[in-house]
Amino acid sequence: MKRVAIFIALVTALLTLACCSGKTGSAPAATGSAEATSKPTGTVAVGEARKSIFIGTLGKTELFLHIVKVYDPAQFPKTAMTGEPSNIPFFKPTHDEGAVNRDYPAYDNKTFKFLALPAGTLPPQSYYMFDKSGGTLNPALKSNGYKAVRIIDQGHIKILPNLYVGYYDFAWVPLNVLAEYWSGKESMSQELWRDGNDYVIVGNSWNGGISLIAPPNVTDIKQLAKTRVGIMNPSFNIETLFSKKLGSLGMATAADGGDVGIEMGTPGFVMNDLVAKKLSAVFAWGTYGPQLQKMYGYKELVNWTQMGYGKNVPYEVLVVRKDIIAKHPDIVQKVVQLNYDGTQQALKAGDYKQPLGATYDAFKQKYMGTPTTGSAPQLLDFNAQASPVFLKDVIAYMTKVGYFKVPYTYSELVNESFYAKVKK
Repeated sequence: MKRVAIFIALVTALLTLACCSGKTGSAPAATGSAEATSKPTGTVAVGEARKSIFIGTLGKTELFLHIVKVYDPAQFPKTAMTGEPSNIPFFKPTHDEGAVNRDYPAYDNKTFKFLALPAGTLPPQSYYMFDKSGGTLNPALKSNGYKAVRIIDQGHIKILPNLYVGYYDFAWVPLNVLAEYWSGKESMSQELWRDGNDYVIVGNSWNGGISLIAPPNVTDIKQLAKTRVGIMNPSFNIETLFSKKLGSLGMATAADGGDVGIEMGTPGFVMNDLVAKKLSAVFAWGTYGPQLQKMYGYKELVNWTQMGYGKNVPYEVLVVRKDIIAKHPDIVQKVVQLNYDGTQQALKAGDYKQPLGATYDAFKQKYMGTPTTGSAPQLLDFNAQASPVFLKDVIAYMTKVGYFKVPYTYSELVNESFYAKVKK
């Protein structure tokens, strides 16, 4: 019991620093409603202390919502979508995101805003495009009469709403954030959701994945039949990855007609259910996986590279608003080219590591209250192209099991034409 208490305390502390956790979000379904009380095969009923909605096939996949602030959409207009840099104020949550609830500086109407969202590190391409010797992007945009600025930020309670209203012009974001945005069933600020296809994938930053870990008594993935598996945050791409592996064994997720239940929620919700043995395994990102292995003897049951796609799994993708593609395809082409060039420089020189690690540490120290540690970027496999094979499977799976609020086609969410024109 002492170890459990220590672990839960650790989880609570880590939650305040997690990039995808927060305090502000949407109104959940009421506890006791038909949705909140249905119990799928192999799933433990939701406790009264929490509220949830079910997505996909009703009652088969659980997504826990944050029980927090609800916003009036009329107070947060969407950008004009004219192909120009966004013309609206940024969305600022009413509660602190961490140590400091940060403001964005004012930018003129000729400045494209690039979100660089830390996902273990900042995108290495951003170092070459914005930092080294003044960066490559602004000189390239000068002939177009535009400039660009990088915004470093994190936290679902701010990032997702600013995607909903179209504030960011370009962004490097983890694929799970984008898939949640596409779905229309986000865990936070759902009332601010407009459309899920305003941002289109045009490139990639790096590949990687999250491995499935389980307690010592689970030695074969087939033991997960009729049990429930946890996924931290609404990560439909991780469920797609898992589905591929299950399918190779004649198994399936509950949402796809099988008996392996899925629970998605903040790390705290997932970890609590794991410690309470309501979950048989978990996809644990960041520091959570190593802590589980160190404190409880959990082990890696399936490595992410063995799920069925090898190493070609886009983790952090480059996106742009589709109205900018329509009006300024030449600018988008320059961005995609420089993203590719930055990837090649990172592979060849590797000189981004120390300065980018220092930038990331300074950000954490200033805004999250985390002591500086000299963090080394945790990158797994560089690739400037986001794998079409995996992305097609993610969109096909989300469509099949009903995870889209509005149906989208692959071509509405991914544009491969710019990468196809890259000079290599």
